[in-house]
Amino acid sequence: MPANNNGADRLLGPDLVLLLLSAPAKNKSAMDRINGITRLEKLLFLAGEEAQISSQVDDGFKFHAYNYGPYSKEVYEAVDLLEGAGLITEERVYEGIALDEEEEIAAVLPEREGVERRFALTADGKAVANLLAGRHADVMQAISDVKDKYAAMSLRQLLRYVYTRYPPMAEQSTIRHKIL
Repeated sequence: MPANNNGADRLLGPDLVLLLLSAPAKNKSAMDRINGITRLEKLLFLAGEEAQISSQVDDGFKFHAYNYGPYSKEVYEAVDLLEGAGLITEERVYEGIALDEEEEIAAVLPEREGVERRFALTADGKAVANLLAGRHADVMQAISDVKDKYAAMSLRQLLRYVYTRYPPMAEQSTIRHKIL
């Protein structure tokens, strides 16, 4: 369906999160989910840079160089909004800790280093994403291409690609020396 002139059918930043999560993926670990906020953020950055979708998005994500490369507070706000609306779920996984220790640590220290945030669509989120994909098939295809190309990379490989392809975005990185 072509966008109308008043912008009522244009996408917003949070819509891109839904489309990215719902995009088909060749990599099984990326089917209907994205593991890690850093990965989610970098994939959204690459979708904007390489998929040329910004012309169809109002109030999209604005990225700037930060501690781990391209950063957008709007991505974090979109995740919170979508989770609050019941369209996505977030699972926090602690690496290398037994379940009982994990529960104890979670009760004492909710924001802990080494926590991976895993995002997935709820049933309502899938319905909204399917509606958006139907209305914006070209954007969905572009996001699917980005997901297929980059989601299977390890996080280190993904960061290395972003840092080498977009050097200004790596200027403030606190881990650049470890990645490059």
